[in-house]
Amino acid sequence: MSTSETFKRRPVENLLSARSVAIVGASPKGRWPMGIYRNLKKAKYAGKLYLVNPNYKEIAEDPCYPNLAALPEPPEHLLMLIPTKAVLSTLEEAAKLGSKAATVYSAGFGEGTDPEGKKRGEALRDLCERTGMVACGPNCMGSFSLKEGLWSFPTAVPLLKKGPVGLIFQSGGSLGNWIKGASERGIGFTYAVSSGNETSLDLVDYLSFLVEDDETKLIALMVEGIRRPREFMTVAAQSLKKNKPILVIKLGRSEMGKRQAISHTGALAGSDEVFEAVCKRLGMVRVPTLEDLTETTLAFMPGRIPRGTRAAIVVNSGGMKGLLCDHTEELNTDLAPLSEATRQAVRPLIPPELVVENPLECGVAGFGDEENFIKIVKFHADDDNVDLLAIHGELPRFPEKREATLFKNLNATTDKPIVAFARSTYSLTDESRVFQDDAGIPFLQGIKPTLRALAGLGFYGKRRQSEIGSLPAASGSDADLEGERLNALLQRHGIGLPRQATAANAAEAAEKAKQIGFPVALKLVAPEIVHKTESGAVVLGVRNAAEVEAAGKDLLAKASKAHLLVQEMVQGTEVLVGARTDPQYGPFLMVGLGGIFVEVLKDVALRLLPVSEGEALEMLKELRGYKILTGVRGQPPRDIKALARAIAGVSELFAAHREHLSDFEINPLMVRPEGQGVAAVDVRLVRK
Repeated sequence: MSTSETFKRRPVENLLSARSVAIVGASPKGRWPMGIYRNLKKAKYAGKLYLVNPNYKEIAEDPCYPNLAALPEPPEHLLMLIPTKAVLSTLEEAAKLGSKAATVYSAGFGEGTDPEGKKRGEALRDLCERTGMVACGPNCMGSFSLKEGLWSFPTAVPLLKKGPVGLIFQSGGSLGNWIKGASERGIGFTYAVSSGNETSLDLVDYLSFLVEDDETKLIALMVEGIRRPREFMTVAAQSLKKNKPILVIKLGRSEMGKRQAISHTGALAGSDEVFEAVCKRLGMVRVPTLEDLTETTLAFMPGRIPRGTRAAIVVNSGGMKGLLCDHTEELNTDLAPLSEATRQAVRPLIPPELVVENPLECGVAGFGDEENFIKIVKFHADDDNVDLLAIHGELPRFPEKREATLFKNLNATTDKPIVAFARSTYSLTDESRVFQDDAGIPFLQGIKPTLRALAGLGFYGKRRQSEIGSLPAASGSDADLEGERLNALLQRHGIGLPRQATAANAAEAAEKAKQIGFPVALKLVAPEIVHKTESGAVVLGVRNAAEVEAAGKDLLAKASKAHLLVQEMVQGTEVLVGARTDPQYGPFLMVGLGGIFVEVLKDVALRLLPVSEGEALEMLKELRGYKILTGVRGQPPRDIKALARAIAGVSELFAAHREHLSDFEINPLMVRPEGQGVAAVDVRLVRK
């Protein structure tokens, strides 16, 4: 499925917008049943609420019914707080009565290794597909529907309010914990879902519902696994098209999540790295921690999307600037180069001993002189080199009294994103939240989370400016992947080759080497040899014909059906370029510097196919070793333009032949000095 395709989602609204609910298993002694009951009352749920338990006639002054059949009407949504063994039979009865949805809090439906649990999970899935009922869970903690007042979550959230954020967590405990802190910081929600085991409704259904919902402007996800990755990509693409940012915190970065593969590309690119490439392709902003999710959500909430990534930072403390300088370098923050006009305008507004630069320290001009501080910020906002701004600012806390007028006025003079931030965390009071709402800008906490939030805004703004590339048809011919036809195919795609020749025996190899010119590299080519260096199938720097013949005989003794490849010794910087198809997300491409050292340093960049020359250049700039290509310690700059073309060529070639190949890898691709092109020294094809 491509990202442009559509699919039919299951009716999430039957669950999140139900007009009547029943707490099945209601009990005055149960913490979860009473927690849900109190939440529904607190939220002033406008629909009909029924309580079901044969042991009670009344709970908290509301009537309690012995079973579903005794209710005045079939409830649309059942909140199932009964033992696992009774769930399926109760849902069968409910489906016959006309109920449309259920939230199943019980565990024991396949989340472990118990075979009986797996059978129950399959039976629940079958029930939903057969009857048309949808279910949240099992093994979940419910959801919040702010507009409807349908709070089916069992724990209290004191400050929960309406807002633009839709939330889907695959961990109910994490959702309950995070939403409390986020609410205290002033974040408001449309819907928040704990999806549980996703036996019926899954992440894709909820995400599609939020993308379609007009009141949801921003979506935050906590993801453990994606059951329908291609459909997930389709919905994420729709969200990008609608300008609804998706923020993602995803579990599974560890080495245990990596796949084994015979190519370097497969071994280096685990599921997490490929998911990162998915995020980059579809404009999803990935955040590393729950704390970062809070700050980045706040940064995105005003809905201002920058034109680019260049940030200006203005603070009033030397110590804070020192911390910023350390962290901006560590996080590779894209600091805006201030224009000369901005520098001249700011110069008389700060003490003469301070330097006009980015980040800017205002000193006494910032302490106690808010009006002057805002004037300095305004000059930065007017600078065409600046895409977004971060300014030093903390919210007032009781009993402190401050007006937000100056911040509000600053916000009104520009359409660029502005965030205020403090160097560390602090608690908020009601006065703080009122001030933040009145100011119209978010107040973030912590320097690193703020810098990462700025990067997220910049990434999304830049990604919004280009279309999502469509994967071309797999139209390549299998016959083109052999011998001279392969060499011609490589060169047509901008992938240069060294001077080289094949030889059937050692004597022929010696003659070919004379024609190429010494020194040469001698390689054994055999079906069973994948990694030539590790297999001892390469001899480098062979200086004359006699050495070639001797080395050739030794190599041919290592394999039966084999021949020799004689190549010129190419000088340049080694680069690995590989492509393969991920079973979940489709074909992707990986680039790394350093030949075999890429495995040690793991300095790689990944993208989903197709990869253009421009995107290839972006990938190279992401590498920690990129400066090696630009020329260091007396070494000349390498032909980066030719390298970007070759990377795009690998993308084109693998996309066209992906039906025939599981892996395509060049390791190394030698990058010659600027203007001299690239040479594919070792091309490895792994057929399906």
